[in-house]
Amino acid sequence: MQTVPDYPGHTFAGSPVPLPREPVARVRLPSGDTVWLVTGYEEVRTALTHPLLSRQVGADDPQVGSAGVIGGARGGVRTLQSDGAAHGAVRRLAARPFTPRRVARLRERIQGITDGLLDTMERSGSPADLVSSFAYPLPITVICELFAVPEGDRARFGVWSDRIVTLLGISEQEVADARDALQGYLHELVTARRAEPGDDVVSGWLTADENGDRLTDDEVVRLSQTVIIGGYETTVNSISAGMWRLFQHPEQLAAVRADPGLLRGTVEEILRYQPQGLFFLIMVARGDLELGGVTIREGDGVMPLPNAANRDAARFADPARFDIHRPPGGHVAFGHGAHACLGSALARIELEVALGTLLGRFPGLRPAVADLDELAWRGDRLVCGLRELPVRW
Repeated sequence: MQTVPDYPGHTFAGSPVPLPREPVARVRLPSGDTVWLVTGYEEVRTALTHPLLSRQVGADDPQVGSAGVIGGARGGVRTLQSDGAAHGAVRRLAARPFTPRRVARLRERIQGITDGLLDTMERSGSPADLVSSFAYPLPITVICELFAVPEGDRARFGVWSDRIVTLLGISEQEVADARDALQGYLHELVTARRAEPGDDVVSGWLTADENGDRLTDDEVVRLSQTVIIGGYETTVNSISAGMWRLFQHPEQLAAVRADPGLLRGTVEEILRYQPQGLFFLIMVARGDLELGGVTIREGDGVMPLPNAANRDAARFADPARFDIHRPPGGHVAFGHGAHACLGSALARIELEVALGTLLGRFPGLRPAVADLDELAWRGDRLVCGLRELPVRW
């Protein structure tokens, strides 16, 4: 009988780990559960949109690690992880406050927050840790301003979010406690916005109407949790890991410094090239299906890996080469299909403003460590990132 290999089998250090040769292969996760790991570009896109692959994962379904269920709808409440018509309905309502015009207006505010953080970093002096002084506070500040969260409460969001996305070395109870604390705070926030609406995202969700369909308070709480965590963790790591990559390619760093017109392509290449971690949300087959030449049975767990798809040579020329001049587009860093990231436009704006301003403000920015490969990473979470990135200018 063929042995099922352990995945990931290697510690995450910023680069992809070895993967099975087949685009769909059976692996054993740290939890001990076996799932189908999907790594091919077309296979990942198919998995992310397949009607028989459900994101509503329960306690009896395969899990990634010790933290229990990550994501998935619970208690009959519609969420962005719901399936079919329920997902479509909540997605349309959730998108209402994120109009293109509103997102575009946020650029000016993001610029102001960025400038303020870099002012503080400059006053504190060189060297500095780019993660704690800039990459971490920028997204959490932007998200909390979107939700009109008082400044004194924002630090707690980071603590709760960190625990909720931790997969390994943490108990289900610790994750549940953090989730309950965040949801309790958000319930209070929703109650306050019901009584006194404002110009924030929560107020927008509470008033959103789609042919008489409206979001319940519980649905707004779950949406808020998803957007806060998703909009914060991935952006933190894209900023810091993006600079880490540029430092490793000084000729491309010099090129984008000299020509800000290359910034958009740089952001897209960082999103394509830089893995956000080792894992993705597990999906569960609700019927037998074929994928990548293998038969997946009802009840099987399936884990598509967008970061692996973004390195598929069948889709991208010389995919292991970091190239900011590569024509942008085609990657699945924000997912694919109906469940693609709701905040992708906002994330792109944050990355463009953050990286462009950082490089323009500090033309001499460089690593403050001798070996970039020796830096420590968080490999125990759904979204992995650098623990610190010391820089000088």
